[in-house]
Amino acid sequence: MKLEHVALTVTDYNEIEQFYHEILGLREIKRFTLNRALSRDIFGIEKETAVFQLQKDKLLLEIFLTPDKRDSGFNHICISINNREEIVKKATQHSYKCLRLERENSDLIFITDNSGNIFEVKQSNEV
Repeated sequence: MKLEHVALTVTDYNEIEQFYHEILGLREIKRFTLNRALSRDIFGIEKETAVFQLQKDKLLLEIFLTPDKRDSGFNHICISINNREEIVKKATQHSYKCLRLERENSDLIFITDNSGNIFEVKQSNEV
């Protein structure tokens, strides 16, 4: 089994540029509009919605743009990168919420975008 993509909801178009492009380094590969009927049939949300496909390396995100805030519960995405401290620094400089939890053998880092999407960031051992 292979994960093809992860879909997230973002409430402000500027978030795509500021967080997903500048902080995470994802680039837009496609944009389209999910029509009202398909949105209703799949998600039970009767509204036309802009969708952006963003990619970096093997990670593909589908970003649904809507002004409606939501509760994410325990939902989060875990990514591993070669230099996580660089992303933490960028996120902090742009006032994104960064949480570092120290543990006995390692630490955990979580970065939250302004729409409430949470990213757990691990250090990659790949070169």
